Amino acid sequence: LEFVNETEESSRYRKLATRVDESLRFMKAIGIDINSPTFTQIDFYTAHEALLLPYEEALTRIDSTTGDFVDCSAHMLWVGERTRQVEKHISNLREGFQIPLD
Repeated sequence: LEFVNETEESSRYRKLATRVDESLRFMKAIGIDINSPTFTQIDFYTAHEALLLPYEEALTRIDSTTGDFVDCSAHMLWVGERTRQVEKHISNLREGFQIPLD
């Protein structure tokens, strides 16, 4: 990617990457295990408004242990003002399935 090597963004990225590398080397030097789960794992959650019924339906699965419908498009879905106005079906859909954080 030669075309990005001489850009301002590339320069800022290299500076940031250098600082991160220096910080990790410092932590390692003072005895912190940078390979521990504290540094290598993270809980990451997603959320969005359930605006598109076909999208939510396509990402809904049946839980093999409970038989419940589970929407797998996000950890937390919500029905907001825009959703309520668009289609009543979306509100009905929310009543019919679980989401991972329910």
